[in-house]
Amino acid sequence: MTALLSGLDDKIELNRRMNETLEAMARAIFKDWFVDFGPTRAKAESRPPYLAPHIWSLFPDRLDDEDKPEGWPLGLLKDIIVLQRGFDLPKSGRTDGDYPVIAASGVNGTHIEAKVSGPGVATGRSGILGETFYIHDDFWPLNTSLWVKEFPKSSPVHAYFLIQTLDFASFNSGSAVPTLNRNHVHSLLMPITPKGIVQAFDDVVEPLLKQQRHNELETRTLAQTRDLLLPKLVSGEIRLRDAEKAVEAVA
Repeated sequence: MTALLSGLDDKIELNRRMNETLEAMARAIFKDWFVDFGPTRAKAESRPPYLAPHIWSLFPDRLDDEDKPEGWPLGLLKDIIVLQRGFDLPKSGRTDGDYPVIAASGVNGTHIEAKVSGPGVATGRSGILGETFYIHDDFWPLNTSLWVKEFPKSSPVHAYFLIQTLDFASFNSGSAVPTLNRNHVHSLLMPITPKGIVQAFDDVVEPLLKQQRHNELETRTLAQTRDLLLPKLVSGEIRLRDAEKAVEAVA
């Protein structure tokens, strides 16, 4: 019995570590392309290509006087993504359902209705600033969050990593409770990336996020299976052999 349950715990831990690695890989790619401008710097220094040819060709050959890729104009954050305050939904008005409710700290229960179609991106607006969430499914963003309403020069995948690079704490307009004013954030000045490069980033990184989602769902099923089997094994309600078959069915 101990070996069976340990096997479930090991797989859950493996999924957790794998998801951390996938997240780190995606962040590293974003930082290289959109923060450090690695491909353009490599081209300017005549270093060999390190991306697929069709992606490499999308990046400019040199940096401009503002130390950004030549041809990437400066613009406001609102030109790239448009943030919107979430919606009121007191706990007394919720009914458990299929759609996650997103607060400033992340998932805060479920509801039978969604306000936003997934995939989407939300971040903390009140209480907790800077936590950013990629939501694969339709969802309900609470009024303690900001969600990305429009992606004029971005995408859900790109916006998720872009927001993580912003210092939202510096825009705190609250006193006792940290609060974010979207209009202040919208005024941030930054390079606007051509849509072709944003799409190439999506093509590379979206599979990583989908694998994360697969691992999360598998972990949830494994944890539920473990928690269901343990008391039944201890009480003798089911035999070890039957429990092993149940684990094989979900592993």
